Formats: sequence, C-alpha cells, structure tokens
Amino acid sequence: MEIRDATYDRLLNIWGRLRTSLWFVPMLMTFAALLLAVFALGIDSNLTGNDERVWWLYGGKAENASELLSTLLSSIITMATLAISITMVVLTLAASQLGPRLIRNFMGDRRTQAALGFFVMTIVYLLLVYRRVDDHLDAENVPNVAITLGSALSLASVFLLLFYVHHLASSIVSDTVINRVGNELDEGLRRLLPEPGATSGSDQRAGGDGPDGGGADLSLPRGGYVQTIDHDALVALAREHDVVLTLRFRAGWHLLAGGSHASFSPRGRSGDGIARGLAAAVVVGADRTPTQDIEFSIRQLVEVALRALSPGINDPYTAVAVIDRLAASLAIAMARDTEPALHRDEDGRVRLIAHPATFTGLVDRSFNEIRQAAAGKPALLIHLLDNIARLASHVRTLEQRDSLARQAAMIASSALRDVKEEQDQAEIADRHEAALASLISTNV
Repeated sequence: MEIRDATYDRLLNIWGRLRTSLWFVPMLMTFAALLLAVFALGIDSNLTGNDERVWWLYGGKAENASELLSTLLSSIITMATLAISITMVVLTLAASQLGPRLIRNFMGDRRTQAALGFFVMTIVYLLLVYRRVDDHLDAENVPNVAITLGSALSLASVFLLLFYVHHLASSIVSDTVINRVGNELDEGLRRLLPEPGATSGSDQRAGGDGPDGGGADLSLPRGGYVQTIDHDALVALAREHDVVLTLRFRAGWHLLAGGSHASFSPRGRSGDGIARGLAAAVVVGADRTPTQDIEFSIRQLVEVALRALSPGINDPYTAVAVIDRLAASLAIAMARDTEPALHRDEDGRVRLIAHPATFTGLVDRSFNEIRQAAAGKPALLIHLLDNIARLASHVRTLEQRDSLARQAAMIASSALRDVKEEQDQAEIADRHEAALASLISTNV
C-alpha cells in the first residue's frame, strides 16, 4: 500500500498554522502595497500624452495633495482600528458561546484575513505615497496616478467595512460555524482515510492488538500533543535495525515526556539509535492540529453541542444541527477504509504496528458525550437514533454495524434510566427498534 507522504503532512502542519493566523495574509498584502506604490509612482500622470488630463485623474496642487493624503490616512487608520475592535468583540463572543478551541476557525477565515489585510495594505500604500508628496513640487511632478489610486483604495475600504461587519455577524451564527468545522472534518477524512480496497483486511486490524509482548520500551524526550507521525521514516528505521516497531499512540494524543510510548522487538538490538529515529519521526507540539488527527474536528463539533446543551445556554436546536453534521461526516468515513495498523517495508515484511483510529472510536467520539449531556432530553435521543438508522444504509463492515448498534443500545438504555414520561420512552423504544432493523437488514 502507498503510504501518505509524511513530508506533505509536515508542510501541511506548517501551512495550517500560517492559514489560521491573522498576520500572514496582511503581511503578504503589505508587500503588495509596496509594489503597488512603486508601480503607481512610476507612471506618468499625463496618461493621454498631452496637456489634456483624464477626468477621473487627480489634478490638484502639491499642497492640496498632501492634505488629501493626510486626511485619507488618518481616516483609514481609524477605520482599521474599528475593524480590529469589532473582530476582538466577535472572537470573545464566539469563545464564550461556541468554545475557545473554535477561535482558530474564525482566525483562519480567508475573508476576515483579506479584509484586515486590505485595510493594512491601504494604510501602507498611503504612507508610501504621502512620503513622496512635497509642498514644493511642481504641478508636473505631482504623482496624480498614485494619489488617485490611493483615493480609490480608501473608497473601497469604506464599502469593505460594511461587508466586513456583515460577514462577522454571519460568521458567529451556529449553523455557519458547524458547517465550517464539518467541512474541515470531511476534508480530513478524505485526505487521511484510504480509498475502499486500498488497504488489505489484515493490515486494517485495530492498532494496539499487535505482538507487543517481550519488546523493549522506547520513550520520546519531549511531552505534548502528537501532531504528525512520519510512518515512512519509522518503517525505514525498523528495516535498518531489523526490528518491528510498535506505537502506543497516534496523532492527537497527549504524551508525557519519558513515558513508555513505543517498543521494538526483538530486544537484542541497540535502542539508542532507534529512540533517536523515533524522536525525529514524531512531531510533538503544545496543541492539537488537524493534520493527521481525525478526531480533531469531531471534538470541536461535540464541544459546540455540549455548550448548547449547558443550562446557561439551553439551545437544543444547535445540538440537533451538530448531530446531523456528525452523521454526514460519519457517512463519508464509512465509505472509506480505516487507516492501516500494519506498515510493511519493500519486501512485504511488517515493520511498524501503528495505533490508528477505528470507526468504533469515531462513533464514540461523535455521540458519547452528546448522549450523556442529552440524558433526559427525549428529542435529542430520538434524533440520535434517527441518524443511526439513516447511517445503516452506508454500512460496509461488521465493525461499522456493531459500533452503531452498540451506540443505539446505549441511547435506549439512557432513555429508560433518565426519561420519565412513558410516551417518550415508548417513542424512543420504537426508534431504537427501527434503527436495529435497519442495521440488521444491511448486507456486510
């Protein structure tokens, strides 16, 4: 099986940090402002080649141009300050209503970055042109084109501020946030999970159940969240030392420095070189990233649902939207194979036993906490069962069917324990039976 390029994952991890920063796009647009100013100042103000001026081109004196640029510059700085202040208010509201871990999604929004970048670009451009204008310049030397372009950028900033306020207002709507995070989850599932049939059934077995007995322990020197794992490098490392490596973690897990993180067998090999190679192949950081962590976006969606179900907010419809979005993503996961647990070298020998996420784990991460928070809320429990029934038509493997049936049984059990109304209990029991019937009828 072709293993995903780990260099690409590392670059994707770096790009993810740049993409979710508020400074990267404005910095690029600042360089664009520099080039634009140099280009505009180099153009002859007489575009027609004679003394006749173009009607839309600035034709005032140098002292008037200086006053105009000064006024525009102070106005755009005030406008940019207002936009940044609005952004901070929106981020504060989003953190309190939807969860602080969703801030990266707001910061990574391209339209937000482009709007802030345009304000910064306009300020830098006006500053550069303002430095070029001198009250003692002759009329022929006034940079009319550059001043006209600066006026156009300032006018565009006024309309952009209106668009920016509208965009920020719509971006904190729960449905918009849910769809944005769900789209990122779908993208990660398609990127990380192999196409159907790309991985042999023997290599897909759950990680952690491999032959780990009798191996020598390995530890990583640094603790933190696992961001990326270079499986290619680990396979090459194991082949070089003629061992089988077994990982006891996967991307997204938090590790303690000096713990028992992996092992290799047989024991007779020197462990120093293997430990150094393991540390070089695993990127550990202070926070989780979606680069190789399939559960990253699932946890973000679940957090939105849990906050919606909290007594202080009590918004069950947001939780319903999260359940629907999670079901749509699980359908994508069900259409693909799970990540391989066994990685082989060029000779077909198993060199690495990984600990990948399983479909059962994805279902548990998606529904367990929501089910627990929705205990005693019949509408949400019914909606969970309805989505499980809809997922039955996507079942391809026994693991998928069993994990969904197990989750449906826990939902029904929770209803019997926490729902007081008999009619609600009867309705939940009917939905449970319907979900089981749909699962049983699937051919796997």
